[in-house]
Amino acid sequence: MLTQYPRHAEELAAGLPADASLLVVTGGDGTLSEVVNGLMQRPPAQRPPVLLIPGGSGNDVARMIGIRRSIPDVERRLAEPRIATWDVIKAELTSPLQEATTRYCINVMSAGITAEVSQLFNRSMRRLPPDIGYTLAALVSFARYRAGRVDLDADSMTTSGEMLLVAMANSRWFGSGIGIAPDAVPDDGKLNLTIAAGVSPLQFIGMIPRLRRARHVGHPGITYESATECRIGAEKPISVEIDGEFSGFTPLRVTVIPQAVRLVT
Repeated sequence: MLTQYPRHAEELAAGLPADASLLVVTGGDGTLSEVVNGLMQRPPAQRPPVLLIPGGSGNDVARMIGIRRSIPDVERRLAEPRIATWDVIKAELTSPLQEATTRYCINVMSAGITAEVSQLFNRSMRRLPPDIGYTLAALVSFARYRAGRVDLDADSMTTSGEMLLVAMANSRWFGSGIGIAPDAVPDDGKLNLTIAAGVSPLQFIGMIPRLRRARHVGHPGITYESATECRIGAEKPISVEIDGEFSGFTPLRVTVIPQAVRLVT
């Protein structure tokens, strides 16, 4: 089945036969995210394992589970499948059409500057090599972005102030290899939060080489937390991206659905 338009993969996954035993997906994190949104419309017992063949611009889920786009790797996973159970992040937010909506995230979602980067990359720079395209999109977005005041409530933690970004991660990498959440584990029932507050865009760009190694950034403006639920509000709506795709705006409520889908590793 070939996808023909945005969110078509979601429709195809939602409409699978009830007895489907395996779903093979060729594409990147955006395609996989659509598939997961389709699977989450089905009862848990009717969500077949997903065998991902990475073929997108970011491929950060593939990076996390250590798979490659090669015939020997696919043959190995078909012959001797190892099943990894992943949590799914549920996001309740305002859609681009200003309507209340619910979306699901398999990898990483964020509010703030990174959503602006995703929008610019997807709109203007997809034809470039991923590392170059994401870097250019980041440079342009960071040059013109102005952080706004954000109210963040995550489990027992509450904070307010100007924030450059809040990343809510199920996995370690996003943006084609930026290790935004070094401690993320996809099946622990928790969100890993990375909060950039009191950090200038230029300072954050300087942190990217260390982030690409999925290392903690030793800067007082970068905070790492974990939670099961997170709420984000703002004086002015802030852009939100989910698995690399612009998805809407705050206010945002995020929760974790433990072990909701399965991937073949």
